[in-house]
Amino acid sequence: MTIPLTFVAPGGDEDDHAQGAVGKLTTEQLASFAPGLLDMEPVPTPTELKELATAAQDHPSVVLSAEILRALFAGTTHPDELLDQLDHPEAVAQQLNTRPGRSRQKPKRKVSRLGRLARLSTNTGYAAVVRSPLHQVAGIMTLPVNPRFLAAIQHAFTKGRTTDPTIEGSIPGLLEIHLPAKQDLVDLITTTVTHHLLDYDWSDSIARTGVQEPLTCMALRVQYAAGTSEVFVVAIDGQSRLTSAWRNVLGIGDKKLTAATAPSYAEKIVGRMFAHDAVAASRKAVNGALNTARASSWTANELEALHSRLAPVNLVVGTYTRLGEPCEATTWFTEHLTQIHLRPRHWSGGSDQEKAVADALLAAVHAGKITPTLASALSGRLHGLDFTHATGLPHHPAFARALLFETVLSADAGALIRSAIAEGLSLDPSSKDFPAKLLKTTAIFSTRYLRSDAKTVFPNMVHTWDNGGSITRTMWNRLAKGADAFALTRLRDDQLDDDPYKSAFDLVEQLRRRAEDDVPGARDELAVLGGDALTVAEALSRDRGSKEDLVSEEPVNGKTPYRSRPPGIVAALIETPAGRLLLGAALSSWVDQVPGHPADYARPFTVPKITTTPDGTPAIATTHGNLRRATEWHVFELAWPGLPASRRAVIVGRRDAARQAADEGGKSQPKAASITALQTAVGRLEQTITSILTSPSQPKFADGAQQEALQKLLFKASLDIGKIPVVVPASRNPYPDLVPEDGEAPDGPTPGGSDPYALPEDGS
Repeated sequence: MTIPLTFVAPGGDEDDHAQGAVGKLTTEQLASFAPGLLDMEPVPTPTELKELATAAQDHPSVVLSAEILRALFAGTTHPDELLDQLDHPEAVAQQLNTRPGRSRQKPKRKVSRLGRLARLSTNTGYAAVVRSPLHQVAGIMTLPVNPRFLAAIQHAFTKGRTTDPTIEGSIPGLLEIHLPAKQDLVDLITTTVTHHLLDYDWSDSIARTGVQEPLTCMALRVQYAAGTSEVFVVAIDGQSRLTSAWRNVLGIGDKKLTAATAPSYAEKIVGRMFAHDAVAASRKAVNGALNTARASSWTANELEALHSRLAPVNLVVGTYTRLGEPCEATTWFTEHLTQIHLRPRHWSGGSDQEKAVADALLAAVHAGKITPTLASALSGRLHGLDFTHATGLPHHPAFARALLFETVLSADAGALIRSAIAEGLSLDPSSKDFPAKLLKTTAIFSTRYLRSDAKTVFPNMVHTWDNGGSITRTMWNRLAKGADAFALTRLRDDQLDDDPYKSAFDLVEQLRRRAEDDVPGARDELAVLGGDALTVAEALSRDRGSKEDLVSEEPVNGKTPYRSRPPGIVAALIETPAGRLLLGAALSSWVDQVPGHPADYARPFTVPKITTTPDGTPAIATTHGNLRRATEWHVFELAWPGLPASRRAVIVGRRDAARQAADEGGKSQPKAASITALQTAVGRLEQTITSILTSPSQPKFADGAQQEALQKLLFKASLDIGKIPVVVPASRNPYPDLVPEDGEAPDGPTPGGSDPYALPEDGS
């Protein structure tokens, strides 16, 4: 947000005498206003607070009582934005369809098209949250039990030593704790605040730019031994930010505290938290700073006062399972803290790489390459029809993920995005390994469109895209020539308001028909969408030598009959009717079995096995009417006919040698081994020649004599190969049509980057 040195103060009108006042802020300070601060209105009045609680109670995702909701909303700002989130979806739809002239009683109040609360997801559930742009610090307390010592996860932090009372909570969205008396609660909070005062200090950053990352807050009911209870709003994530803000409020700033001095400051902070008029006093301070800025322009003092007393907050108002059923607050609460503190993604680097993509999308918005709405859709912040209207695609993880890769690998906006990602992660865009790192980084960012209860889905998906994913060599070559790698087909205008499931199903069926008719671009689109479906369903994974089984003639679980990188398999599948049927069936299964709502992303789906009917037509295999599941071995077998002939010849040679060695007790024969080496060397030679012939900057022989000498050498080698006897009976070869005859290599397209045995090509 750009703020000129002369501007209208917040809350000003045409008669405001502060209009045109010159602010006393530096350029850095002008650019550092916390989001929502300039358009902030005073915190809710009692009437507005009651309206908020009433709207929340009517929302299908909220199960808390009015008393608890009033405690949660007491310190919020921007009541109109909160009301928009709390509108019931049916009420929103009715209001949107209201004819002009019969509008709402409060026309100034905006209406959200979404009508659904935001969600904080974990592996097993999610919390429905109301996002408050700003909330008063005084209205929030630190969690009275330090998350590091929760009884539910105490073994991870304290080796089994119980140091704090157990957090409970059978009501969705409401935590509970039992304590002897209120002083015990005060003591627990004081201990927690002391810990954060000693170990963390973000006060200087908060004074300059405010709290940027939202706190996550919940309602906590404290049950005392006397039978009474109280409800408080506690920060379950962001306690160090909250405590650092209190440093500024008390004037401590960045002063270094010790074990001797910190407790006294902690007692002051906790005392202010528990003061009966804490929210009212904070409201007075906030409104006073706003009025001062309005009357005499903004200064550093007003900016620091507001930054330190206000913070963005996610207010948890309900907790649910993945299927949308209410669950105990402690179930989600424990999983949320465990995910934050105990289960960092073991493929590592996620936070840095996700930030690099997010920053790159923001740079593309600032450069005018993509719209802010599209950036929100790519970041997973839009759902339902909002996503569809922003992108022209159905709201489903299959299309959301493909849209992200389409944008990153586009010629226009993609060039800036790729450059920004490289800069953010200190990568060299000209290096040979940059494409793999780019795909891995994008894949990590795309995990926001996935949910899974299985521990293998996320790392398998990331590693597979790191190995090339479903982006074939043809797509990379197209990008190198300044064109988009691939393009997704959008919905027609008359389809944008259709049911997301129906529009997704129709779009997939249309794509499958166009791919069979070989409509330009359709097969690349099916390759990306269908290949990603295979990856998410774990029917396709990265290339590893340990997966290869050249000896077995029947499928082996966890093995493949030969080696190939994922893009090579996808490119081979798209070349044959059976392969296209598999890709299309995998995509259809994903769309059919996983509804396009974040809460449903965790549902697994089945990739059906493809068989061949007696007349040679590919069909989906069933047993007693039930689909048969495709394994990775089956996917590789189905891709075999689409592989380049020269690639298949190399595999056949290696397979024959491996099987002969197995028949002879595992003793490798020198002749068989040399044949394998020869076939591999010849295959690499062919790739090198093809690479030279197709290179944009084609190398040239120095003279004709040099070329003729090399031709003579190759001719002699071909004659010598003809003298080598065939030692394996043709009947042992399951692909006799692929054995080179008369010393000639089989015809076929050149192998792509899918050959794990190939030497790196120039410019690849």
